[in-house]
Order: sequence, then C-alpha cells, then structure tokens
Amino acid sequence: MMRRLTWIVGAVAVVAGCDEVRSDACEIGLRSVQENGMNLNGMNLNGMNLNGMNLNGMNLNGDRLYSADGAGDYVDQLSIELKGHGDVVSATLVGSALKVVTDTGKILTGDKLDKVRFEFELQEGEKGKHGKSVWIRGAKLLAPDSDIWLYELDYKLSKGAWMPLCVDHEGEPTQAILLENVWNPISGAKRTISGSITFACSDAALAKCVEWGYRPWASVGGTSLADFHQACTRLVRADYCGDGTPHTVTGTPIHVLDQLGVQKLDENASFVVEAEWGPNGAVCLNNANMRTGAQPLGCDIPACGAGFASGGLIQSGKIVQ
Repeated sequence: MMRRLTWIVGAVAVVAGCDEVRSDACEIGLRSVQENGMNLNGMNLNGMNLNGMNLNGMNLNGDRLYSADGAGDYVDQLSIELKGHGDVVSATLVGSALKVVTDTGKILTGDKLDKVRFEFELQEGEKGKHGKSVWIRGAKLLAPDSDIWLYELDYKLSKGAWMPLCVDHEGEPTQAILLENVWNPISGAKRTISGSITFACSDAALAKCVEWGYRPWASVGGTSLADFHQACTRLVRADYCGDGTPHTVTGTPIHVLDQLGVQKLDENASFVVEAEWGPNGAVCLNNANMRTGAQPLGCDIPACGAGFASGGLIQSGKIVQ
C-alpha cells in the first residue's frame, strides 16, 4: 500500500551497488569535480535520463507542479512506497538526509532507505500522462564528516526496465542530490515552491555547487549559503547574463574563490579574474578573461575592480597556462 507524501525538503545524492534489478551496474563512485586543485565547470544546469525530458522538479504534496517555462509538463499524483516497513506517514529532509516515518513508528534514514520508491504520474506536454517510478538503490555519505548524502537513483516507465536516473556528460551512470525547490531548465532561475524537490544530478551545475561546499541548506558564520549556491550555478555554466545561456566548455578548469572560505585561494594556481557572481549572473566581468575568449553578450556588465568590490558572492578565475 502507498500513502501520499505530505511534504519533503532538502538535499540528497547518489552512490551505487549491484543487484538483481539492474545487473549491469556496479558501484558508482563519486565523480571528480576537481583536477589539480582546480574546479571543473560544465554547461549543464542539471542532467537526467527520464524519457528524453528533464524532470526539473517534483511537488511532493500531491498537487500539480507545472514547469517553470509554462510548457505544461508537471508531476501529479505523487506518493511514496517503502516495502517491508509499513505505510509511510511522513517524509522530511534533515540537512541532506531523507527521513521517512512509517505507521508502525519506524524512522528510517541514510542507508536504510534502499527500498524507498517514489511513484508518480508525469504530464509531458502533448505526449500525455505516464506512470513513473524512482527508486533509491543505495545511500552513503560523501565523506565521514560530511552532511551530504549520496544516493543512487533508478527510474522506470510504467512497464519498462529500471535504468539509471542520472548520467554524466559521457553517458555513464552517476549520482544525484535532492534539493529543495525547482529550477527553470531554460533560464536557470530558482523557483521557491514549498514542498518541492529537484533531483540534482552530479556532473551538472546544481549538484557540483553542493559538492564544492555551497550547500544551500547550510550557513557559514551565520551567513546562509543559499544565494552562494545559486550564484555558483551561474558561475559553473558561465551564465554571465543570468538568462540560462552558457559560455563555456564542459571540463574547463577554473579557479573559484569566496570571502567565506568555502573555496580558498590556491597559491599554486596561475589565474586572472574572470568575473564575480551573484544569484542572477555576473555582477562584474573582465571581457578579455572570459573562459572561451572575449565575445559579445546580450547584457551590459561592468568591469571588475578590486576583489569583491562589486558585491559579488563568488569570484571565478581563468587559468593561465
């Protein structure tokens, strides 16, 4: 029996194991987002393999969640199932740890959630409505002292086989992180909707920024990292104008710095300041230092002066070989 999930917030992510459902997948290790101390950027805001479309977000209170671009895609009739432990009566996120409570009083979290399945219907524009399932296959912490839980997620269509939900830019299975709220897949803007989540796939901007330390549920010295995370998603994709348009090549090394000490100065790196970033894009930009070379933009951005004088939250640097 399935019971509708009342609400859920927070962040989660993926790691793998082999079992009888999908025998072609052995353990998926966390894919590197750093190389020689440099952070590797990417073009994708998010990435997942779900019938050819980007499942941008899910509303877990049972109501319809329309896509932010108004195309008519939405998740409907969502419920959660946990085999062998009774009916689910509530599910929440504490930090990044999904916590499920059953009608028998059991509280399950972390690596005890390998039997959790999200069941929902997805309206895909003119394609109509289709039944979908997402299954948590396994979970572990990013590191022993981390609060980021990594999950492996599989999905299937109503009568299809289980497949990895997330794949990297080379098409290989990878992790995911559940984040509160949803992001417009076109503009990259965050849309705050109570009770909604996004499966943020590793190897794309939403998850990379969490892995770099910009955990949107956390704070440093009393300063929330939520805006830092959103600013980072613009930085990773070189989305200078904040309109969702990337100006980079996946895998390009960049230097990343902020005043909170989440990302620190690499004294061995040779770089020139490219830009400083806020949630809506670059707040200043040195055109000559753009990642793929100077190019015209559809917006006017002032040049950068002294470090963080423009009010940016994060600074990006172009590596000088």
